Amino acid sequence: MGSADDPARFAAEPGARLSRAAAVGFERGAQDYEQARPSYPADAVALVVEVLGLRPGRSVLDLAAGTGKFTRLLVPSGADVVAVEPVAAMRAQLHESLPDVTVVDGVAEAIPRPDASFDGAIAAQAFHWFDPPAALAEIHRVLRPGGGLALVWNVRDMSVDWVRRFEDVLVAAAGQKPYQPDWDWSAVVAASGRFRPLHHRRFAYRQDVTPGLLVQRAASTSYVSALDDESRQACLDEVAELTRTHPDLAGRDHFTFPYETDVFWCERI
Repeated sequence: MGSADDPARFAAEPGARLSRAAAVGFERGAQDYEQARPSYPADAVALVVEVLGLRPGRSVLDLAAGTGKFTRLLVPSGADVVAVEPVAAMRAQLHESLPDVTVVDGVAEAIPRPDASFDGAIAAQAFHWFDPPAALAEIHRVLRPGGGLALVWNVRDMSVDWVRRFEDVLVAAAGQKPYQPDWDWSAVVAASGRFRPLHHRRFAYRQDVTPGLLVQRAASTSYVSALDDESRQACLDEVAELTRTHPDLAGRDHFTFPYETDVFWCERI
């Protein structure tokens, strides 16, 4: 049995809690994820850095870091960044783009780090995949007293007609989303009893895309990427058709994908 300082002690069955959509979809779609997923607005990143107190001499854990979309935005803070990611193909993409960042295999419900290891933790575009009670207990364990937790999501702006239709195509192809949408995150965090009340701010964000990049964005969606080849291709063909026929997109080489970026944060008790 490992000691309390042995990371292997906390690494039991990494990926065991991953759904098939996440495990298969993100493995298959890692390159599409890196190329097509949006970054995050500078003001949202600045808020995360501020509320987590990130600076040289501090440490931060990036959970379910994926290909490092948010990880790379933490590095300029000067804090020591450790990325945890259970999908091998995503870790490979992250390591290729950020070779100096420590990247480890693990899940939020079994973080491969000792107690009180970090000043802050973040989950960007990821917490909806977690088992919240188990993940919050683990995050509490690895944070130092007074440490901060930030949860970040880029949310598609469904008030825009073509964005709503894009979403409908993806969900129809999969049958349903493989995770529960529309959590009340304040209630979830409060129920854990381990953190102070959750704060929230929202930022507008826009990603410049091409028709081809929008198709790749669809391919990067786990529950699309996890489909069988025929169903996956049919979905991607339908997205391509949307870019050719929707009046807001037809004939355009570039257009803007509108998002709203939600940042939630709280402090460990």
